[in-house]
Amino acid sequence: MARKQSQASLRREKESTTRRLRVISGAVGAILLALAGVWLAWLLLHQFAGPAIPAPPTINVAPTNSPELQITPLVAEGITLGHPDKTPRLSQQQALLIAGQLEPNAASKAKMASAQYVLLNYPDKGTPATHADFHNVPTWMVHYRGIPLEPADPAVDPAPLPHSSYDLYVFLDANSGKELLAVQV
Repeated sequence: MARKQSQASLRREKESTTRRLRVISGAVGAILLALAGVWLAWLLLHQFAGPAIPAPPTINVAPTNSPELQITPLVAEGITLGHPDKTPRLSQQQALLIAGQLEPNAASKAKMASAQYVLLNYPDKGTPATHADFHNVPTWMVHYRGIPLEPADPAVDPAPLPHSSYDLYVFLDANSGKELLAVQV
């Protein structure tokens, strides 16, 4: 009889443990499903509403105060770059597409193309004004590298070209896609 009671108490303990594990796993599953639903809703809203909905905060491993990016040929032209805080309306792919439409020769012949979201600083120091005055303007800087130069006609100019290619920097307004500046170096 004692044996039957110990078997019965073991069964009750197993059933109790099983019930407890089922309740816990059900609660964990419900929490995971709720998180997945919230994530899916955020993803769909962000996809259709655009950047108007803020992105969730992320943990940055890199320092937030990274040094400003300066490109020597642009600095020689009086152009400096900064790091923007806001999210652009145009995506990087849209910027590359627009720049390719505005500068088709460069886009088709360049060995490499890249786009970077930057703040453009290009003060007009000339009198009279030679260009628009840009100060911390959010832009997409599209860089076309290695665009081959057309060889000169040897009958007109027998001297060979000092360089066989050039780079082109195209600055597009990050919100409208309008071309602000194009610099050939």
